[in-house]
Amino acid sequence: MLPFSAARAALVILSTLALAGCVTTAGVRDSAVPEAIADMAAVPGALATTVPATDAEPIRYWGDAQLEEGKSFKFTPGPDGAVDFLSLSGGGINGAYGAGFLVGWTQSGERPEFEVVTGISVGALIAPMAFLGPSYDGRLTEVFSSLASQKSPNLNFISAALGAPSIASNTPVLKAIRRLIDPGTVTAIAVEHLKGRRLLVGTTNLDAERPVIWDIGAIAASNIPDRLDLIQQILLASAAVPGVYPPVLIDVRAAGGKFDELHVDGGVTQQIVLLPDGLDSLPGRANLYVVYNGAIEPSSEPVNVTSLSVLERSIPTLLKYRGRGDIAILTNMVERSGINYRLTAIPPNFPQPQNALFGGPEWLAALYQYGVESGSMGAWHRSN
Repeated sequence: MLPFSAARAALVILSTLALAGCVTTAGVRDSAVPEAIADMAAVPGALATTVPATDAEPIRYWGDAQLEEGKSFKFTPGPDGAVDFLSLSGGGINGAYGAGFLVGWTQSGERPEFEVVTGISVGALIAPMAFLGPSYDGRLTEVFSSLASQKSPNLNFISAALGAPSIASNTPVLKAIRRLIDPGTVTAIAVEHLKGRRLLVGTTNLDAERPVIWDIGAIAASNIPDRLDLIQQILLASAAVPGVYPPVLIDVRAAGGKFDELHVDGGVTQQIVLLPDGLDSLPGRANLYVVYNGAIEPSSEPVNVTSLSVLERSIPTLLKYRGRGDIAILTNMVERSGINYRLTAIPPNFPQPQNALFGGPEWLAALYQYGVESGSMGAWHRSN
């Protein structure tokens, strides 16, 4: 059997979903938030997506909208008056690089305590451990090692054709999240949030076709009864690659009614999460570190003239240039602000896995170790 790849998955998904439209109505929802009141939707026990007119602390923001005039995103600079800001991108299996880079960075003795940490997709899984500091490196290593050692999941294309929400189960991912985020972790995040540090992750609200930034620290420090489960569900949604893993329904209230929102991989709408006000609230003394879990430079490879080969090459190229576009926008913002900026990414000459969606144990272990070596050497590919 040929090794499975993301492009083959995409091709089969497109075909099976076309069939599904003819044979099933499974999965139809009547509980989605009506567009007219989408801005009013709030998680039970919390505040709405958009920043309210009060001084109360919201737990989430639209990722494509500016804060209200006169509002700014509040956090506390470090003891030296500067803000160290870490952003962890999406990238699926390439997240092994980011996890390894953090561990290597710790080993170098140069890793700062971050005042702000953001993450999206696989970066959202790494972000809480990065936020809590080097003492959580062991947990991060353990979980990624466990994921790397697992066999590729069984892919159920027939169920997808009959209306199932995905071709693979997200059970291994949820187990990993539950090992990363337990009651003690939530308490630790809340303590740091109350000190003025911030932990943000991104999802995509697929109903609204808009990115959402979740303030995980605000949730951890809130009185929301099921805040542990909510944080785990947000991380699960952020890593829910559409069609591959099931989307996540998050219960909300709006205009006195009960609804739900369909959230998927944050990387659908953005690869790098900044702040709800972009970089406007950062002081002049700020250091922005971006760990990009992927390659951003082109790599040459002969392509056979078949529809499958063209698709296999085109999809990664599309995603790569989407990431390049996000980085270009970020670079322009940084240059205007004068913020110190560093970026690391996987080099184009790092070998590609045979299994483009799930990697394989040996490849993942090699990428993780490469990340450790890069972090310990301070291998920043761009710096100003």
